[in-house]
Amino acid sequence: MPRVFWKKTDLMVLDDPSTAPIGKNVLTLTHVESTENFTCVAVSALGNIEATTTVIAKELPPCPLNIVVSSVTSESVVISWKPPKYNEAINKFIVNYRLKSDKEDAALFAKGGAEEDDSERYSESRSSRGKTVETLENSLVIDGLVPFQTYEFTVRSAGPVGVGLESLPVEAQTMASKPASAPVSPQARSLNRDSILVKWGPCEQPNGLITGYKVYYTNDVATTPLRQWKQHDAKSDEFMTTINGLEPDSRYFVKVVAHNSEGDSPLSELVTVSTRQGIPGQPPMLKIKALDSRRMQLTWDTPLHSSPVVGYTVRYNTSDGEKELTLTSPHEKHVVTGLHPDKYYYFRVAAYSDRGQGEFTEPMISKTIASIPLSSPTILSGAATSSRSVEIRWKAPEQKKLNGVLTAYRISFFRLEDSTKPLDDSEESDEYDEEMKDSIEKISVVVPSDVTSYVLSDLLPYSTYEITVAASTMDGYGPESAIRVVKTLEDAGSEEESTAPDFKVFFDLC
Repeated sequence: MPRVFWKKTDLMVLDDPSTAPIGKNVLTLTHVESTENFTCVAVSALGNIEATTTVIAKELPPCPLNIVVSSVTSESVVISWKPPKYNEAINKFIVNYRLKSDKEDAALFAKGGAEEDDSERYSESRSSRGKTVETLENSLVIDGLVPFQTYEFTVRSAGPVGVGLESLPVEAQTMASKPASAPVSPQARSLNRDSILVKWGPCEQPNGLITGYKVYYTNDVATTPLRQWKQHDAKSDEFMTTINGLEPDSRYFVKVVAHNSEGDSPLSELVTVSTRQGIPGQPPMLKIKALDSRRMQLTWDTPLHSSPVVGYTVRYNTSDGEKELTLTSPHEKHVVTGLHPDKYYYFRVAAYSDRGQGEFTEPMISKTIASIPLSSPTILSGAATSSRSVEIRWKAPEQKKLNGVLTAYRISFFRLEDSTKPLDDSEESDEYDEEMKDSIEKISVVVPSDVTSYVLSDLLPYSTYEITVAASTMDGYGPESAIRVVKTLEDAGSEEESTAPDFKVFFDLC
C-alpha cells in the first residue's frame, strides 16, 4: 500500500511523506480565503501517482450602498439602502442597530486606546440588537427606540457563501417626546411662617431637553383638581425653589412637574409641608421590610430641616386602631415589634425638633410574614440499607428561624426515571441530572416534630430516589431542605417487586 500525502500549488508539502498515512489521507480545510490547487500524491515502491483538485474561494457579498435613515419619530426610524453589485444571489440583508454611548462613555473609551474592542463603548443595557429583512425589501422600519437618543445603524448582505462585512455606521437621533417619568425625591420644609423651600431631583427619563419645572401647591385638600392648585415656575437647571406669600401656620400639599418642548412629565409624589418656622420636613425614602411574622423594619432618610431633628414619631394601624411610637433619638431606623403574622400594616413617620413636629409621610403598606419556618431542616445523611430500603436522618431548622412552635415534618420523595445509571458514593449528594426526573408525583408523609430519622421500606431495587424534608408550624410548612439523592442496593431478584412504600419511624426520647 502506498503512503499518501498532500501538497499545495506552490509545492508546499502539507504532510511528511515518510510518516504520511498508508492507503488514505483526508485533507480538511478551514478558513479558506483564496483559490488554491491541492495535489494528492501516492508513493510506493512501484512509483508515484498524483491527482490535483482546485478549491475555489468565493467572495463574500459586499455591503449595501447609500444607507439612509428617514421618517424619524420619537420611537421609530425607517432605514433604506441599495443592493450591492454581486455575482451571486443575495438571500437577505441584516440590519443591526444600537444605542450610541453618551459623551462620558465615549471619553472613557478614547482614553483606553485603539486596541480596545468597540463593544466596550456600550453598557450591558445598551447591547447591540438586530433585525433581519429578506432580499425583496430594501428598507426596514425599526421601532421600540428610546426618545431623544442617538443610534448607530449598519447593514450587511448575506448570500450563499455567507454574511458580508458591515457597512459604515449611519447615525440618527430620535425625536423628543414628553418626559416619561416625574422629578424624583421631592421634599419641602418651612422657611418661615409664610414661605417654604421645595427641593427635587431630575427626571430619570426626560426624553428631551428639560426646559423648566412647575411646582404646584395648595392648602386645600390633597384631592383638589390640579387646575385649582397654584403654580410656581422654576428654571431647567434649578432643583430647588422658594415659594413665598403663603398662609401662616397652614398645611400645604406640593407636587412637581418637569416639561420639555413636547409636554409635561407625570406628577411627582405628593409632599406635605406646614408653614411653621423651625419644624422639619417629611422624612423621605421611607422603606419597610418584614423581618419575620411579628417584626417590621422601617428605614428613612433625614428630612430637610432648619432646626436639628431630635427624634421621630411612628404611627401604624393595629386591631385597636392606630398606635404611636415616639423615638427620642435622631436615628433613621426602627424595628416595630408585637405585630400579627400574615397581616397588612400601614406606617407613617414624622420628624420633630425643639420647635415642634413636622408632617407625617404618606402611608406605606407592608405585610408581615406568616408564622412558618424561615429555613429548612438539614439532611445529615441518606443511605441505602438494603435493596428495598433507605434511611434518612436530619436536624431541625435553627431555633431562631423556627418562627413559632415546631409541630411536624413532611418527608417528600419520588423515584427518578434513570435508575440503571450507577450513583457514585461520593455523589450521594445533592447533585443529580434534572432530566432524570420521572413524571410520577411526589409521595409525602407527615410525622410528629420529635422524629429525626426514617427508614423507607419496600422500595424498588437498584432505583434512585430524590428526598426532601420540610418543617411546619401551626401556620404551615417552611421551605424544603436541599435535595438528597439515594440509590437502593441491587437485589438478587428472588422476591416479587412491590411498589407500595412502607415507613418505619424512629423517635428521639428525651
